[in-house]
Amino acid sequence: MYSHSLIKKPFIVLVVLAIAFLLTAPWTSGYCRSAFDSDDDTVDVFDEDESVDDSHPSADTADETPGGAETPGLATRFIKDATFTLGYQFSYGTTGDPAIVTNYGYLRQESEVLFGGNYFLRFDGKLSLVPRTDHRADAKDRDLFIDARLRELYLQAGYDDFSIKLGNQIIVWGKADTSAITDVVSPRDLSEFIFVDLEDSRFGQFMLSADIYRDSLNAFFFVAPYPDTDEEPDGDTRYDRKLPGMDMFLVRREEPQFGDFEYGIRLDKNYSKTEVSLMAGRFFVNSPVYHHRGDFENAMPVVIKGYPDYGMAGAGVTYAMQSILLKFEAAYKSPISLQGMGVNSSYRQVESEIMDLAAGMEYNANGRYLMTFEIANRHIFGDMAGLSAFDRDSTSFYYTFTTDFWNQTLALEYVFYYRINDRSLFHDAQLTYDLTDSIEIKTSFAFFDIPDEESLLWQYREEDRITFEVQCFF
Repeated sequence: MYSHSLIKKPFIVLVVLAIAFLLTAPWTSGYCRSAFDSDDDTVDVFDEDESVDDSHPSADTADETPGGAETPGLATRFIKDATFTLGYQFSYGTTGDPAIVTNYGYLRQESEVLFGGNYFLRFDGKLSLVPRTDHRADAKDRDLFIDARLRELYLQAGYDDFSIKLGNQIIVWGKADTSAITDVVSPRDLSEFIFVDLEDSRFGQFMLSADIYRDSLNAFFFVAPYPDTDEEPDGDTRYDRKLPGMDMFLVRREEPQFGDFEYGIRLDKNYSKTEVSLMAGRFFVNSPVYHHRGDFENAMPVVIKGYPDYGMAGAGVTYAMQSILLKFEAAYKSPISLQGMGVNSSYRQVESEIMDLAAGMEYNANGRYLMTFEIANRHIFGDMAGLSAFDRDSTSFYYTFTTDFWNQTLALEYVFYYRINDRSLFHDAQLTYDLTDSIEIKTSFAFFDIPDEESLLWQYREEDRITFEVQCFF
């Protein structure tokens, strides 16, 4: 089961119980929005300037239809106005040890319901049926298992210049696509390495957040009492990669507990065609850092798998001009723990200060095609002793090209990633065909070119794969 499920989050259970109460109550308010936008939290579902479709009942008249009958309750609309996605994915590894990688079916529900005039409920969850031929079931030695994933489940109250949310939320802060510069709030799903769609790679964590709107200035605050971390590949699955010599140690995981608060603030200011964002907060690293504890259990040395906290201050700027959008992003993180190696190949945490930078450009050729270019750099300050796996400066380049054919029923997307330090390359080409308005077929081919044995990606050099996926929306 998903490690961030309701069972492991007692606070989310409270939200579920509250929502269950709401679903059984006779709420009879206005219509819900069923257009599922991106995860960008700048979208305001309570925007007063949004045009209103008179064909829907207003909040004042929502209790009755023209015939005098009541509108459906919240529970009915939670299902009726939802978008469901029924899908199937199959992928095959083409190099190294050729084999079936994924082979599973899934059902996803996305619901957005506006009720009571000022209240909003969002749910995004997915159930997957995974047979043994999928690498995840095979690693569990199971003929079949159900994988339940919760991305978002929250309640929101919105007013003219203020809104507040409580529950499992996805927060998108970053503007860069190459790496997480300031986009460090919501953890990522790394269970399938990089083979997770960007829009699905984040999952929410339980938090209380608020937005304040003042003319062209927006302020966002959040506090998470029980921070989540990245979901790693399960043991013995296709993408499970252990650190060298880890089988010789007894690993104890120490993840953030209740009271290990994450919190942050973001300010957004618009100046005509320019948007400026300032961000700061306290966070826990989403990927683990290992260190020897110095004692033994069962005659084995103990290694702690931890998620230390750090502070971040960052900024992002976008500037639009005709067909071009320019993006800049920077973040200073200190003290942040990096994976180090001590004497006798012992693992240790090395506290450092780093600066992450990214600059990019999007070019839209009047809808004929879209290109993005981006370059990112990480600089480590201070002593590099013990950081043998890191360069003081690491730089990467990212490029995408997207275009449509056949009256926009066939889309081509190409992604190119290049890590300059070790000349590591990644290519991914995807075709998406709209068979009908509700059926979509995707096929993609991803391959790596990793020439340097010292590269962090060397262990994935034979993970080329072909993927086929079909989705039905209803």
